[in-house]
Amino acid sequence: MDLILQLKQEHVQIIYLLEEILAETKKTEENSKLIPKLREFKSVLLNHLKLEDSLLYPAFEKAKNAEMNELGKSFSEEMLAISKVALKFFADFEKEEVSKLIKDQNFKAQLQGIIKVVKKRVSVEEKILFPAYQNNLVVRG
Repeated sequence: MDLILQLKQEHVQIIYLLEEILAETKKTEENSKLIPKLREFKSVLLNHLKLEDSLLYPAFEKAKNAEMNELGKSFSEEMLAISKVALKFFADFEKEEVSKLIKDQNFKAQLQGIIKVVKKRVSVEEKILFPAYQNNLVVRG
């Protein structure tokens, strides 16, 4: 499968899961699927990051064009910072009870922050990084 197409499809899944998690925070404890959705999101995000780290960023590192090298490095470093925040969020909250999380304003505020950062990142990747990859680094047969 085309790398960029796969990453874009994963972006759709990531945004959808974040919206589902947000919706779960508004449900009652009895019908909440918050914890499983958080675990699913963590798994999807980690797999997405591994794909970027193993295929996308190395293509930028190997580019002969210094501008492409710098672009890839910049995006990679920024993603590392975002990943650390997201992983800390999971570490802080994934062992909590649903009843606590649904009422926890700190959890909801951090979740909103992660949603905002991830949506912005997805948008920037799709507007800048992916076209740069497709236009400058993909070898066409």
